[in-house]
Amino acid sequence: MTTTFRELSVEHPQTATEVLSLLQDGMAADTPLWPEPTESFLKWLINPRAARHRALVVAYDGGRPLGYGCLNHDNFSNRDMIYGDIWIRPGDRAEVTVPLLDAFKAYTRGRDATRLVLSTSEYSPDYDAVFAAEGGRLVSAERRSQLDLTAIDREQYAAWAAPSEKNAHYRIEIWKTPTPDRLLPALVAANEAMRDAPHGALEFEFAPLSVDQRVQSEADNLAVDAQMHIVAALTEDGEIAGFHEMLVFPGYRMADIGYTAVPAKFRGHGLGLRLKSILALRLLEQEPQVEVVSTWNDSDNVPMLRVNEAMGYQTAEAWTNWQFDL
Repeated sequence: MTTTFRELSVEHPQTATEVLSLLQDGMAADTPLWPEPTESFLKWLINPRAARHRALVVAYDGGRPLGYGCLNHDNFSNRDMIYGDIWIRPGDRAEVTVPLLDAFKAYTRGRDATRLVLSTSEYSPDYDAVFAAEGGRLVSAERRSQLDLTAIDREQYAAWAAPSEKNAHYRIEIWKTPTPDRLLPALVAANEAMRDAPHGALEFEFAPLSVDQRVQSEADNLAVDAQMHIVAALTEDGEIAGFHEMLVFPGYRMADIGYTAVPAKFRGHGLGLRLKSILALRLLEQEPQVEVVSTWNDSDNVPMLRVNEAMGYQTAEAWTNWQFDL
């Protein structure tokens, strides 16, 4: 095998087609409970983002792609860090993992960054041994959970979605992106609550978000037909006390949860459970093709994990984040 490397543009229309079967083979091994990814879902995974530079670094044997990583470099924070994923066909990992990792390191240095962070699933322990041998260290752990939307207790969800004594005074609004102009400033302000999210030992700066950046972020998703549903609880003066996002992809039976945030002063009112239940019921009504909901949480985020478990989410995979200091 003669391995070569290319950097593919995430903007090129053929990039997703080029690596789709590779991703499908990798996910079948590393994420066995994940529905087989479609091209529409892959396009969202790799699509250009205004807030970060993205590229695919791909290993080839002749014209056949063997493995790749979608590597991210934030524009407004974490300028010393490149982060992303790694997908290699199982039969090629023994020969390709180290050379591809070396290509990722070279890419990181080429962008004047000093840290490379990669995620691996519990179903791919072969990466862990290689990463440790190549100088990587564990910095954080995550959990991806799934909900079988078709099997939920709708009456229980309706009860959770109903106003309670603690949260009946909030006004509930639900919309699809693009977010109405009148709600954008409040949504951006509530987004700051994500700074509290744990990241283990990973040094990670949650970048401040402006209204213009939020508008562009939603436009980036819509450019690849990824539709976001959002539910928010508002106070009498229009402040957002909590919000929850869900992304839906054309022809794909799994939805992906975006941000769920409740600013500190509004916590303890049962908003997380209420908002998540409202949006799950909305998907059942408006997105009949969606059968599974996926969500990611840091393993230290006990409050959100507790809510998810109460709602019937089950762990799909445990993930670890490996950092290489260059």
